[in-house]
Amino acid sequence: MSSTWSRNAMPSKPSSKRTMKAQAMNLTPEVIRQHGAEEVEDLRTRIVLWKEDFLTQGPAGGGPEYFFLCKDFTAEIDEYLYPYVRRMIETDHLTKEEASEFMDFCYRQVLELAEHLGIEETPY
Repeated sequence: MSSTWSRNAMPSKPSSKRTMKAQAMNLTPEVIRQHGAEEVEDLRTRIVLWKEDFLTQGPAGGGPEYFFLCKDFTAEIDEYLYPYVRRMIETDHLTKEEASEFMDFCYRQVLELAEHLGIEETPY
């Protein structure tokens, strides 16, 4: 079996570069979505680990002087996760609804940190 490409092997008008790339790699939309679901589960585990790390940095009921931990946690989500999740939407790994649900999960972790610290003010 030959592994050379011919013009006839490529679609005449791909809907986008990402579709063309996925087709070249033989990735079906279902496979791409499965990869996205697996990645989100890995990210959920990571965000919980982040929260656990922040929990060790402030005592239960520590109060407003530990509000900076909530701000830092929120900043990390905004800086590292949000752009990555946005890219997952652009590459059809996630739907907007799935991404929104995941980001809600992330910010709920910040609220749980705030609750642990005894902070009633919304951290974001």
